[in-house]
Amino acid sequence: MENQEKSSCLCGVSEYMVLACSGACDLGQITDIVARRLRDNGVRKMNCLAVVGAGIEKSIENFKTKNILMLDGCPIDCGKKILEKAGFYDYKCLRVSDLGFKKGQTPITEEVLNTVYDAAEIIY
Repeated sequence: MENQEKSSCLCGVSEYMVLACSGACDLGQITDIVARRLRDNGVRKMNCLAVVGAGIEKSIENFKTKNILMLDGCPIDCGKKILEKAGFYDYKCLRVSDLGFKKGQTPITEEVLNTVYDAAEIIY
């Protein structure tokens, strides 16, 4: 079987976007799962924070015209810092730790995911 690679990204762009700091800790995994659920449920299109970090100017300029929700896991705010370094200032941000969850101490359960999802879903 021949391996065919797609020449375009599988990320989506619409008026409403979500980006996740999919860090290595439990809270990063939660932001990633919640962003994917927002995408799957048609609430927002998920896109890749790495595009911004890599400085892909065409995408960055396009993203700046969108309503962006940045999901960060903890107070380090890696996602927020990446956006601001690239010149983003008009976006929404949800930090999972602000909902009472602790880095390195939060099990990834449906209850936790639903709590974060419910908080993210209503942000516009």
